[in-house]
Formats: sequence, C-alpha cells, structure tokens
Amino acid sequence: MSADDQYQVSWDEDAAIARTTWSPGAHCDLARAKAINAEIRGFASGKVCLLVDLRDGVQFDRDAREFLMNQNPHYRAVALLAQNAPARMLANFFLGLRRGDIPLRMFAAEADAVAWLRSQP
Repeated sequence: MSADDQYQVSWDEDAAIARTTWSPGAHCDLARAKAINAEIRGFASGKVCLLVDLRDGVQFDRDAREFLMNQNPHYRAVALLAQNAPARMLANFFLGLRRGDIPLRMFAAEADAVAWLRSQP
C-alpha cells in the first residue's frame, strides 16, 4: 500500500486485481505515475488486472497518461471507474491513448468493473 497522500495502490486478494484510488483533487505527474507503476508491478510476477478509480477528480499530466498507457505490457486488463462527467472525460483520454491489445474499458459501477476484470483470460 502506498505512503503517498495523493493516491493508494492496493492488491485485492479476493478479486486478484490491483486497485488505484485517489484522494479528492489529486494530481498525477510523471514521477507519481512511475511510482504507481512500480507498486503495481510488485504485486505479482505475471500480468495483473488493474482497476483505476477516477471518481474523485484526479488530474493526470499528459506525460503521466502516456507513461501509464505505454507501460502496460504487464497488465492483463484495465478497468477505468468513472461515474461523473469529469471522470468520464479523463477515462476517454486514456481510451484515446490506448496502444496494443490490452483490454481497456470504462465503467460507471465498481461491481461491473470487477466482474469484467475477473472474466479476462
């Protein structure tokens, strides 16, 4: 679990997914994106499913968005949780940066996102 006050990265053992949550109004720059990526990579030796909670108004620098989307070879699938208009807009930025064949989807309900991640091969 992260010690940074802007975000928290955790491992959901029951669902076998990594989770990233943000403090309200958090900001993610390139350095923080690299730290998050390193934490996620530490959870498992193989590919992991990732749930990114965008509901609390986090802002990502362009460099951070591009880094996270380009560093995804160790992700099996990524679900973006976005319930309000600003979060959906941010999720659409991530969807627009998608490269490769890693499944990436946006969800309004956490249960739907977790179910989809658990269904990924």
